[in-house]
Amino acid sequence: MPTSVSLARQCLTPEAAHALDEAVGVARRRGHAQTTSLHAVSAMLSLPSSLLRDACARARNSAYSARLQFKALELCLSVSLDRVPSTQLADDPPVSNSLMAAIKRSQANQRRQPENFQLYQQLQQQSSSSISCIKVELQHLILSILDDPVVSRVFGEAGFRSCDIKLAIVRPLPQLLRYSRSRGPPLFLCNFIDSDPSRRSFSFPYSGFFTGDENCKRIGEVLGRGKGRNPLLVGVCAYDALQSFTEMVEKGRYNILPVEISGLSIICIEKDVLRFFNENCDQGLMNSRFEEVGVLVQHCLGAGLVVNFGDLKVFIDRDDASVGVVSYVVSQLTRLLEIHGGKVRLMGAVSSYETYLKFLNRYPSIEKDWDLQLLPITSLRPPMGEPYARSR
Repeated sequence: MPTSVSLARQCLTPEAAHALDEAVGVARRRGHAQTTSLHAVSAMLSLPSSLLRDACARARNSAYSARLQFKALELCLSVSLDRVPSTQLADDPPVSNSLMAAIKRSQANQRRQPENFQLYQQLQQQSSSSISCIKVELQHLILSILDDPVVSRVFGEAGFRSCDIKLAIVRPLPQLLRYSRSRGPPLFLCNFIDSDPSRRSFSFPYSGFFTGDENCKRIGEVLGRGKGRNPLLVGVCAYDALQSFTEMVEKGRYNILPVEISGLSIICIEKDVLRFFNENCDQGLMNSRFEEVGVLVQHCLGAGLVVNFGDLKVFIDRDDASVGVVSYVVSQLTRLLEIHGGKVRLMGAVSSYETYLKFLNRYPSIEKDWDLQLLPITSLRPPMGEPYARSR
C-alpha cells in the first residue's frame, strides 16, 4: 500500500524532503497515481545543485560526449515515465512501495554507520519507534534509489552503471577514481555472468590473461610501493590469488617480490576474525590476537609483516547487532598501521566491486586509513585440468 507524502517526509532531512517534494511535483504534472523512484531520479537530475547529476558527469563513459549521454539518459527516463498510465488526482500522488523501500533501506544503512550506531541505539531505547528519529540524508537516499532495478535499467540503457554512479557519490573527489575511462567503463570479472572468454564477443581490455605467478608478481609490486601499498584484490579469482600469493611467500619463493621487500613475512588472521564475528567471542581474546600481531611486527626481521585479513565479504555480511564487532576489528587493523608505520601491510580480497562499495559506504575513510590499492585480478584460465574458479 502506498505511503502518504506527509508520512514519508517525516523520515527525511530537509534537503532530502525537498527532493521528494520535487518528485511528487513531477508525478502530479504527469498525472501519475504514485510517486516512484523514477520520478525521484527525474526530479534530482533537474535540481539546480544536483548531487546525482554531478556524480553522473564523473561516472559517465568517456567514449561518448557528456551532452550525448545525458541526452540519452533524459530520453530513456522520459520513455519509462511515458509508459506509466495517467489518472485524475485530487491530492498529491502517494509514495510508491518501491520508493518507500528505498527510504527504509537508507535508514538501515545510516543506522549501520559506525559514527551513528551508538546514537541510534540510545534513541531506540528511549522511544518505542526509531523511524521518526532517523532522518535520511539525500546522499543515502540516492544510493538506495540507485539499487532499484527499474532505475538501474534506465541508467544502463543510457550507458551508465549504477555502481559507478554510487562510487562517485561516496567518493566525490575526481582524483580518487583510480581507473581510466579512456577505453570505456571499468570491467571487473565479478560483473561477468559467464567467465568463458570463448563465448564473448567483446575485446577484453587487457593485453593478456595473467597466470598465477604473474598475479603474484603484480601483488608484490603493490606491496613494494611507498604509497597505496596495501592491496585489495578484486574479482572472481581474487581470493584464490590471495591464497596463492600467501602460500608462495610462506614457502620462501621471494623471487615474486621486488628486491627491496624480499624476505617479507605473512600472517593470516582470517580464521580469527571469522570466529570472532560468527561465534561472538570475547573481545579480550581478539585484542590479545592483535597484541600478538603487534609483537610479531616489532620482532620481525627483513622487510616487515603482511597481515592477511581474508575475504572482505565477511565484514559486510553482518546484521545490525554485529556492527560494533566489525567496527572494532576495522579500528584495530587501522591502529596496527598507525603504530607500526612502514613495517606492517594489510592485504585482502573481495569477489565483487559492489561488495567493496558497500564496505566503503559504511567506512568512507577506509581507503585513506588503510592506504588501499584496488588490484583487479584478471585470471580466466586456470591450470589445465582444473575447473574455472567460481565466485565465493
